[in-house]
Amino acid sequence: MGRAPLTPLDAALWEWVGTSVPPSLGSAIDRASAQNPSASVQVTFETVFTETGRPFDFIKPRGVISAERATARGVDLLRLEDEDGGWVVAAFETGREGVFHLVGGLPTTHPRWQRVDRWINAARGVLRCYLDHEDFESVGDRLSEFGDVEVGRMTARVVTDSSSMTRGFPSRAGLLRPTHIDVISEAETRGASVRTLTLHVHDVLSLHLRRTAGATYYSGRFDLFEDLVLSRLADAAAARRSLMVNRQRRPMQAVRPVVIRLDRPLLVTADDTGKVIDQIQGMAQLSVAVFHRNPYLHIAVTDEVDGSNFDLMVTDPAAIAIYPGFRASMDSLTRVTQQLGEHFGARDIVDPGAPKLVSLTELTF
Repeated sequence: MGRAPLTPLDAALWEWVGTSVPPSLGSAIDRASAQNPSASVQVTFETVFTETGRPFDFIKPRGVISAERATARGVDLLRLEDEDGGWVVAAFETGREGVFHLVGGLPTTHPRWQRVDRWINAARGVLRCYLDHEDFESVGDRLSEFGDVEVGRMTARVVTDSSSMTRGFPSRAGLLRPTHIDVISEAETRGASVRTLTLHVHDVLSLHLRRTAGATYYSGRFDLFEDLVLSRLADAAAARRSLMVNRQRRPMQAVRPVVIRLDRPLLVTADDTGKVIDQIQGMAQLSVAVFHRNPYLHIAVTDEVDGSNFDLMVTDPAAIAIYPGFRASMDSLTRVTQQLGEHFGARDIVDPGAPKLVSLTELTF
């Protein structure tokens, strides 16, 4: 059996190598669509960020026959070959410092793209961020300017027991399906965090939005997808990068934590806060020292790879505070905060700002 050829989109992306034509993703999609007018061109996006360098400096393909890297007018391309054929992943700059869209012509369910997903997760130096409900709502609100936004499918995870929640909404003549606001509200009522939304705006645009700052373009106006969806993913990644970079402790300066805020008080008992310890201990190459266990939690976390260290505290049952040490790389701090934020269904991850000054009167009366 021969090897499968590149998808039409992957082939169009790789054609940029060695040409002087400025790369345009919209043009590549048009070219791929023209090769097979009867089938829609599906485009997968994963949004990542780095402190320095570019994603393919850190992503290391494994288990492939070959991996060829090339550059076309500022776009990095990686052509990969395995025993079944080849595929292409491109890394586009977003206009935000250190933020990139990884792009390919395979669906996220394809075994090859799942390998790419594992490579991203394993790479030190390239990071993802998680979308919160506000991000999902923002995308839907933006799209609503161009028609009724309907949800075809929603998946979510119930935070308290990690059970799954899936809702499908078939299209019916003369009836509108639920809006993004409807299904997000339903998830919140059940104590769940939204994982994915499949959105349709009549004949204007169809897409799939993922919590791990990713999206898939199915059909419709790609210019709207680029302007309204990809820009929101890039904004979310840029905000997370800005929050995490240069957070290490400095002498004679106040230490401000990164705070993971939860939707509800999930960390009330010692058993509850023990789940925080379990999550950290379950991460590779991290060590934990427990200083205080109950009624509040205080642990020290050390990254054995780069020496980063943090003090993690739970004094509020609806928040986890992480205080960076004198060594706190963006890579390590991001991984720790996002592991906890993802597991506990964080409402958001924030810098709480400078602490309120306490007056002498407040101390003495």
